Amino acid sequence: MQQVTDDVVRRQAGSDTIYTLALSADGTRLASGSWDQDVALWDVATGRELARFNGGVGRLYSVAFNPDASRLAYAGNDGSVHVRKTSDCSEVWQGKGHSGLVYSLQFSPNGIWLASGSEDGSICIWDAASGELKHHIEGHSVYVQAVAFRPDSGLLVSGSRDCTLALWDPLSGQEQARIDVVTNGINSMAFSADGKQLLLSNVDGSVGLWDLAAKSLVLEMTGHRYPSWAALFHPRGDSVASGSADKTIIFWDLKTGSERKRLEGHEKDVYSIAFSPDGSLLFSASADGSIRVWPLEVTAEQWQPMAAAWRAADAKDRLQRAAEQTAAVSNEKPKGLFGRWFKLKR
Repeated sequence: MQQVTDDVVRRQAGSDTIYTLALSADGTRLASGSWDQDVALWDVATGRELARFNGGVGRLYSVAFNPDASRLAYAGNDGSVHVRKTSDCSEVWQGKGHSGLVYSLQFSPNGIWLASGSEDGSICIWDAASGELKHHIEGHSVYVQAVAFRPDSGLLVSGSRDCTLALWDPLSGQEQARIDVVTNGINSMAFSADGKQLLLSNVDGSVGLWDLAAKSLVLEMTGHRYPSWAALFHPRGDSVASGSADKTIIFWDLKTGSERKRLEGHEKDVYSIAFSPDGSLLFSASADGSIRVWPLEVTAEQWQPMAAAWRAADAKDRLQRAAEQTAAVSNEKPKGLFGRWFKLKR
C-alpha cells in the first residue's frame, strides 16, 4: 500500500503561541500548553479537544504526562509546578520551589519523581504522587532550559544556557558529573533508548549527539539557520528530528549527521515536537498557534480517516470561535473553546 507523506493536518490550537507538547506513552492523547495560559488535552485519533483549562501560571512553558498518563504536570511564568488528573482535570498538587519561570518538566520513567528546571538556575525534584519537594538544587548559573531522566530513572540530567550538562542522582540530589558542551546554550534534551547517549538542541541551531560516559560529542548536525528549540530520537533509533526558529523541522541521519528530509509549513518558530510511539506520525507545535500532524509512515487507508476527523474537528471549533467573537461584540460573556476557565468536553 502507498504511504502518505505530504498530506499535513493543521489544527488551530490556541490564540497565541503553542510552546509545549506532550504525547501519552500509549499515543492516544496529546497535551498542549500555550502562551494564552491554556492547557488542552486532545484525542489523537480524532483531533477532538477533550478538555481545556486556564493553568493559572501565566504563559505555559512545559507540560508532561506521567508514565500511565493518569496525571499531567504543567508549569510556566509564575514558577509554580502543578499536577492534575487527566480523567477530570482536578488538581492533585501544586508546589512552589523556584523563584523564576519554569522551562522544563519531566516525570521519571518509573513514575516516582517529577523534575523541574527554572530560569533561576535551579532544579527541583518532587515526589510525583504527593508533591513533596525532595531536593532543591542550585545547579546552574543561568536558565535551566531542559531536564531529562535516563530511561532506567537512575540519573537526571539538566541542561542550561550556561553551556553545561549536570548529571544528578535523583535519590540523593547529589551531582555525579558535569560536562561542558560546545554550544552557546541548550534548549532541549532527549535520551536514547539505551540511556547511553543524549540529544541536545542548541541556541546556535545545531543538534548534538553526546556520549555521556565518554563526555564527548559524537555527532553534530547543522542546517537550521536559527535556534533549534526541540530535538527527539525517532522511536526506531536510526534518525532524529529537530524543530527550529527557522520554521522548519529537519530529519537527520544518525550515522552520518546528514539531512534526510525537511518539513515546511509552520508560519513561525517550531517550539515542540512529539513522535507517535511507532514513529508513523510527528506532531509539532508553533508560535503560529497551531498543532500540525505530519504523516511519516502511514498508508492512505490509515491516514485518511484520521486526517478527515482532525479537519472536521478544526472546522467545528473555528465556527464556535466565530460565534464566541460575535457574542463578545454583543457584550455577551463568551463560553467555550478559548474561555479562561476549566471546561471538560464529553
